[in-house]
Amino acid sequence: MTEQLALHGGAPVRAESLLARTHDFGDADIEALARVIRADFNSGTREAFEEAFAARHGVAHGVTVNSGTSAIHTCVAAVNPDPGDEIIVTPWTSGGSIIGLLLHNCVPVFADVDDTYTLDPAAVEAKITERTRAIIAVHLFGNPCAMEALKEIAQRYNLFLIEDCAQAHFAEFQGERVGAIGDISGFSFGGKHLSAGTGGIVLTSNQALWERAVLFRDAALPRVNGPLEGRPYANYFLAPNYKMNELTAAVLLAQLDKVDGYIENKIGAAEAIIEGVADIAELKPQLVRPGDRHTYWSLSFTIDTQRLGCAADEFAAAVEAEGIPFAGPYIGSGRQGPLYRNPFLAEPDMYGSSRFPLDYGRETPVDYKEAFCPYGEALLGRGISFNMQPSFTRQDLDDIVKALRKVACYYLSR
Repeated sequence: MTEQLALHGGAPVRAESLLARTHDFGDADIEALARVIRADFNSGTREAFEEAFAARHGVAHGVTVNSGTSAIHTCVAAVNPDPGDEIIVTPWTSGGSIIGLLLHNCVPVFADVDDTYTLDPAAVEAKITERTRAIIAVHLFGNPCAMEALKEIAQRYNLFLIEDCAQAHFAEFQGERVGAIGDISGFSFGGKHLSAGTGGIVLTSNQALWERAVLFRDAALPRVNGPLEGRPYANYFLAPNYKMNELTAAVLLAQLDKVDGYIENKIGAAEAIIEGVADIAELKPQLVRPGDRHTYWSLSFTIDTQRLGCAADEFAAAVEAEGIPFAGPYIGSGRQGPLYRNPFLAEPDMYGSSRFPLDYGRETPVDYKEAFCPYGEALLGRGISFNMQPSFTRQDLDDIVKALRKVACYYLSR
């Protein structure tokens, strides 16, 4: 007999919603903060973290910033595009992936995805024009993009390849760590695998890109050990203040010793959940290419809405009512759809009443109402996702599987 859903008044799998501890913050983190304060915020901790994180990725330079959004903006600024230049990106990502390029007066061009929920290289190549300046490869949920193909396309068309690794700390494409494959990459430390509540970092081995990035994050001022050291004090080009504070860096440096354990726990938990529902064909997990390492900031499934007879939002709400906080399609709801349907793009609201930069050098402004990525819309409009935590217990995992199975069986039995 099919169990009544909690959504319809039945007993939930868990009496209280699953709220697992996200990170192990303790005495080492507190002492790291105290050292910075005792040193009057001049401890060199920020530089130490930059060196350590860059070394973990085998790249030459790290540039800390105050958020993941600032990190991607700094990546865009480092390639120094002209107003109206186009940057190709997935429409299934946080707004943080495109806010920086719009603030830098570039135009996002959206390319479709495949079953990995990441950019389809063939779709990317089809979007390249004489205005294209770069590609942003977003490793969504921790799953690597097809980096070999994207890198080949970028090199063939003389484009910069930017990696958005916000959700993909220490993920790997065919044994190579993401963040070290493209020309430059950006990471977020706001509630991700490695976290201090906020913060970000830019990685690159390209000397020219590092010089532009390290200046951009600090108002283009001459600093000791910086590219303009010894020059008269002045702002040398238009740039914000995106510097990370030393307290944030101190926590990140302490947490860096723990992040491998967090990630292994997340991977193990995700694999256990996927295995627990493997016999339910109507729940299809995000595809991971053989040889890639998905680090599961989030676990996502595409559901067969036709066979289940319900929308993704409804399925996710039913699982959430069982005490397991799943959400519907990643960007907004199934009704809102991908990023190009978000209000600030669909009804441009960026620079007063103008359409800039969408109309710069164009007879007709870019109109995102006409944007359409058919495969991704069909795929991710049926998506549900769940943020993974490293502290899940065996009971937590059993409850997650039980809730997914209960809800799927209910809808299949109707």
